Amino acid sequence: MEEQNFLPSPQKSKSKYWKFAVGFFGVIIGILILYTAGFWAVYYYKQWQGQRAVQKLAVELERIEKEDYERAMADTYGGKTPQETLQMYIDAVEKGDYELASKYFIEENREKELNSLNKTTKEFIDKYLYLLKKSTDGYFSPDDIPGRKEFFIDKPIYIRIGLYPNGIWKLIEI
Repeated sequence: MEEQNFLPSPQKSKSKYWKFAVGFFGVIIGILILYTAGFWAVYYYKQWQGQRAVQKLAVELERIEKEDYERAMADTYGGKTPQETLQMYIDAVEKGDYELASKYFIEENREKELNSLNKTTKEFIDKYLYLLKKSTDGYFSPDDIPGRKEFFIDKPIYIRIGLYPNGIWKLIEI
């Protein structure tokens, strides 16, 4: 009878070792590839989300700009010169028509101006009108500011008047 050897042959054990080693390193490399691919997938997904957000913001800003432009074009309260707008404002305040007077201001400042005029005493309004009537000399903003034309009066009080896209001058601040 032949003798059975229960010990694996050295050649069989080397073969199993190499199969195990190659399989183990294959699994490790596979995990590294999947991890790297996942990392880059997340990275590019986040970039795509950021680009989409920027595009949405650009569209929304364009919409808001268009609405502002349309409102400005429809706003006809004001004069063809800064001095004419100021005179129209003075006339409205003298008549006590503060609602009309506030309409000579840019849209963002109308409510504030109306509230201010409504809360002011007659005595203060008279002094205010006196100073406004003395405010005649001013100067235009430099032409090197693209898309923005303004007129400034510094004395006796500070007045800033801006040109709307429809060619009407509007009070910005007094």
